[in-house]
Amino acid sequence: MPHSLKLCLLTALVLFQAEAVMAAGPLRFVCWNLEWFPGKRPTASEKEAKDHMKEAQAALKKLNPDIFVAVEIRDWAALQELVSVVPGLTVHTVSSFYDTTTGKLGFQQVGIASKLVCRGAWWENWQATMPAISRGFSFATLEVPKEGLLMIYGVHLKSNRGSDDPGGAKNVADMRNNQAAQLIAHRKKIEVTFAEQGILGWIACGDMNTNHDGQFPLCNVVKIMAEGGFYNTWSTTPKEKRRTWLPPKDSPFEATTFDYIFTSGLKKNAAMVIDASEDVSDHTPVGLLVEEP
Repeated sequence: MPHSLKLCLLTALVLFQAEAVMAAGPLRFVCWNLEWFPGKRPTASEKEAKDHMKEAQAALKKLNPDIFVAVEIRDWAALQELVSVVPGLTVHTVSSFYDTTTGKLGFQQVGIASKLVCRGAWWENWQATMPAISRGFSFATLEVPKEGLLMIYGVHLKSNRGSDDPGGAKNVADMRNNQAAQLIAHRKKIEVTFAEQGILGWIACGDMNTNHDGQFPLCNVVKIMAEGGFYNTWSTTPKEKRRTWLPPKDSPFEATTFDYIFTSGLKKNAAMVIDASEDVSDHTPVGLLVEEP
């Protein structure tokens, strides 16, 4: 069979699968920080990595997302193996952020996978507007049959490491605020680039390492996202029902909200915490039903 014909048949199959997904109802969107995946720590043994992979695959298979954003992924191969248990779920991009302290490729990457046709996907580092600004974002343009393009951002904002004193807390907050502002600026550029291609909506999600509960008074990430045109899908959910980070049993910290899904141009559905085994991650999966307004 000629290569061109094979390519046409493959494209037709992908389009058919995407239309079948939409025909089944709202898109199932899941974002999940998988805690140093696979292995749950950067120095994990081969056995630890395999056990973690098996546990995560079992959980993801039950979730069966149409769009999946994974945070703290080691690399493309790890995400590819993870999503292989969900029919039709294809990896579109995985970041390759370098650790600013070691100068080596980091183990906490951000990936995007879906059952939809991907029209473009890539990742970018944050612009170095502040010293030691870390990581960046992954981005994918997905085609929703007969509806338009769905723009997806996956992020992992600055951790709380180094925020033990007032000066450190301010630096951490400033860095996260800067990262959120850069994301909004990038969206504006994409809006211009795809202006004539029919944008259905936007989703920006990931581990924000902050929340809108006054826990981090110097951090304005949620406010910046709202002012940039995004809807906070936790805005109507009581604090006690959106605890997405679960601390170790001996930790002095309480469970809190770190993981967010922001939307724009879509129906303002509330996100949901999805029950999953704590053996998989110290973060819970966060889900959302994606629909038109």
